[in-house]
Amino acid sequence: MNGNPMDMFEEMDEMFARLFTRMDREFMTGNPQVYGYRIVIGNDGAREGMHEIPAPTSRLTHEPVAEVHRIGDETKVVAELPGATDESVRLDVKENTLVIDAGDAENHYHTTADLPLVDTASMQRSFRNGVLEVTFRNLPDAASVPESGKN
Repeated sequence: MNGNPMDMFEEMDEMFARLFTRMDREFMTGNPQVYGYRIVIGNDGAREGMHEIPAPTSRLTHEPVAEVHRIGDETKVVAELPGATDESVRLDVKENTLVIDAGDAENHYHTTADLPLVDTASMQRSFRNGVLEVTFRNLPDAASVPESGKN
């Protein structure tokens, strides 16, 4: 986007044209695929980019897409886990990745989410109606932390 707000709409029109062309081609061959798009908007409201991402081919893959949202001084991770129970949800943070495992032998889910700099000790979770929300407190970015000892 070059500063013109209409650029975003032109980009979205092109994205939809590609999507509809792909849908026509794949439905005609009997081999439909699933795709998604991720639009990232920073805390300052600036759009950081729009990227095509592969999505799970069906719900049967049991690999839900985890959404990561930075809102103010918090980061929220949201994932749909239909049929899972709160007791079956297991969370683990490895470096900057949240690992989500849930379910039983019949309905098992596994997914990961890349995290920004967060305080892992601040992790809080809620699970309602098959939707998992995990909240972390953000840590200051290294670029925004003032250097000590300089005036």
